[in-house]
Amino acid sequence: MDDISFYDLMQKQVKSKFKGKTKLRCRIALHYKENAEREYARLLFSYVRIAKEVLKLYFPEIKAAYFAEVGGAVQYREDDKRSLIQKIEDTFSKMGIDLYDKISRFQLEKKIDGIATQAGKLSVKEWKKVVNSTLGIDIMDDYYLGEFFRQQMNVWTTDNVNLIKSLPNDALTDMRQIMKQGFLSGKTLTDIVAEIEHTYHVSRSKAKFLARDQMAKLNSDLAQAQQRDAGITEYEWSSSQDGRVRDSHRELNGKRFRWDEPPIVDKKTGRRAHPGQDYQCRCVALPVFDIDTLNLPLGGKRK
Repeated sequence: MDDISFYDLMQKQVKSKFKGKTKLRCRIALHYKENAEREYARLLFSYVRIAKEVLKLYFPEIKAAYFAEVGGAVQYREDDKRSLIQKIEDTFSKMGIDLYDKISRFQLEKKIDGIATQAGKLSVKEWKKVVNSTLGIDIMDDYYLGEFFRQQMNVWTTDNVNLIKSLPNDALTDMRQIMKQGFLSGKTLTDIVAEIEHTYHVSRSKAKFLARDQMAKLNSDLAQAQQRDAGITEYEWSSSQDGRVRDSHRELNGKRFRWDEPPIVDKKTGRRAHPGQDYQCRCVALPVFDIDTLNLPLGGKRK
């Protein structure tokens, strides 16, 4: 069956659902599973943890230098400080080399790409559910799982690798600065370690934030690609409708917008974005099917 025949068959099967109207709103809300987001967060935790593991490995050397120079005293001389700081700098230089070796073997790009692939499969599953519930048809199982998403996923993977690859180095730099400033100001080793622990927990919180933000952006990109490929030019903005929704997004809820003209999400700056593209945005784009432009791949293999 050729493409024209497939198109005619698809139009015939969905026509009754429109009941004489040109446009039909999606009947169910899009729900993106949090599996991929949790995997992304776990990946970030493991990646950032490398810096802490390196510090743990070299900490006995730092501790020995501390007690050798100041003997654990609360107050110590300037000469002792300078000597201690130099030893700390030398140790951190070795730590940097060790860290580079460990992160180079982490296979970050491969793991990020795996998360993108997982998110893509979950997105396809949700899209098929939306099409079936609204139009009563099944779409091809393999249509969206080949090269269709490859471009979006490759861009997202590259952007995210660039976004997170410096995190362990940044964490190690923060640790060095905390130690250096702590020793210069006469802090005890116990206080310095407590400050490092606090910084590490803040880094974990940032990792959760990043995971939520980046997976929302990927889901938004995939939804846009699916809908535009299907001939859908409009969507209805749907917010989570809870206390965490920002006012500007609450105002957009239920309104229709075009994929080629994103709405203003920040009135002060005039910044525009589609659902899921704004930072930490949990909103989704509900497709508005148009009988005149609709073009979906029906279930089954093309011959």
